[in-house]
Amino acid sequence: MTIDGFATRDDETRAFSLEERSFSRGELPSGARAGDYIVGYAIARGGCGAVYEARHSRTGARVAMKVLHGTLAASPKMVKRFLREVEVVRLLKHPGIVEIYDAGELADGRPFYVMEHLDGVTLDVLLREEGRLSPEQALDLLEPVCSALEAAHTAGIIHRDVKGSNIFVTRSAPRAVKLLDFGIAKLMEPDAGATGFTTAGRAPGTLTIMAPEQILGGAIDARVDVYALGVLLHRLLTGKLPFYSPDATELLRQHLEEPPPRPSRRTPLPPALDAVVLRCLEKQPEHRFASVKSFLCTLREAVGEPASGRSSLPDVTVDAIAVYLDLRARFDEDDLDDLIADELGRVLDLAEERLRSAGLTLVSTTGNEILAVRQLSFDPEEAQRGREEVLEAAVMLQDEIAQTTRPDARVHVNLCLHAGPVTVRSMLNPEIIGGALAQVGSWAPVEDVHGLCATEEAVRGISGFELAAGPPGLVLVAARPLSPPPSPTLRCGPA
Repeated sequence: MTIDGFATRDDETRAFSLEERSFSRGELPSGARAGDYIVGYAIARGGCGAVYEARHSRTGARVAMKVLHGTLAASPKMVKRFLREVEVVRLLKHPGIVEIYDAGELADGRPFYVMEHLDGVTLDVLLREEGRLSPEQALDLLEPVCSALEAAHTAGIIHRDVKGSNIFVTRSAPRAVKLLDFGIAKLMEPDAGATGFTTAGRAPGTLTIMAPEQILGGAIDARVDVYALGVLLHRLLTGKLPFYSPDATELLRQHLEEPPPRPSRRTPLPPALDAVVLRCLEKQPEHRFASVKSFLCTLREAVGEPASGRSSLPDVTVDAIAVYLDLRARFDEDDLDDLIADELGRVLDLAEERLRSAGLTLVSTTGNEILAVRQLSFDPEEAQRGREEVLEAAVMLQDEIAQTTRPDARVHVNLCLHAGPVTVRSMLNPEIIGGALAQVGSWAPVEDVHGLCATEEAVRGISGFELAAGPPGLVLVAARPLSPPPSPTLRCGPA
């Protein structure tokens, strides 16, 4: 049987040839032929396939080519799922959905399809580069995503995996936003007798964005995509996912049981935006927005129409110093007693109070971390004094935490400083919206650090503190011990 140039196989147990085994281990070599196309370089790799830059052998037209992994091509189910993406996308002719031009098979039998080549980055990468977005920026990005989803839903297709890595933002002007990867899309009204691809208890999708009914393997409709939009909007506005745990079971429990956090708990936002996110993240689908269109209309109202002529001042980049507190708790859920929970809350409350008192703005706060930032003066001497004041406050906070926290091997506190640029909206009423300093993952330690640590940028030119070698790229900072007072000199008077 063939589907659009593909030959599907019913033999799941056929042996791999030497060529196929080499393909499953590595990449398509540059210059390889795939139908009418010549393969260039690898663009990206995923769990099911790899994407390559390629060119048409006759016209030279530049395209992107997605190829199923060799180890998966032996499975008829995986081949069908791969072909399903081609079938679904070809049903949708929309400027916000990547266009598929052609499809075929490699010499080893692996299916591939050819799509438009896009020059840009995924939304995941954009967020890592720029940090959290303003409500207006989030709306600008979500408008075309919602338009693409609305077209899919109208055609009876649910995406089921609306996340940052599946949204592509082009670098060219005017900027285009494309919704990618319909590999696990589902028809809302499948043909009679269609079995689909979902196995009970193993619903496809991404755990960080899955709606409760999707997790449970129940009946789904367009409102699972509305749930994912709520997760995405929360992340755009705060830089954080509403639910996260490295443990999959705990993450699923959060989606199923925990009330979603208000975005305004993590960054200053109006209540109207909180309401939009929380309605998307309702556990029961009937309590969410009924459609992507109603979600988008409400989001527009919450953001508000931009002022005529956009008279506000442009975003600017300024120097700042940041303090990052990372509270690491390692224990099973059954081990979390009231004393530990109280202790975690006490450390966070103490840190918030001390950092605010030192003139820092709490840019991001969650249940286990705080990022606080203080802008520095344009005057070099004043900027130096500002860094010294923040460093002194961090040393005092580290000492206070160490002296008052009950020793417990299951809990560890990392406290780190860094100085660098931040992007600020409106110097009249400053709001930190991004920049290198906000990318905590690029400078905060991964390992546990015992004591206050700082980057070289944070302590450069500063005296009055004890500095020692720390983890790579970091130094350990402590208050310099006071010199003991000189011993009094005894003078002997006349006998």
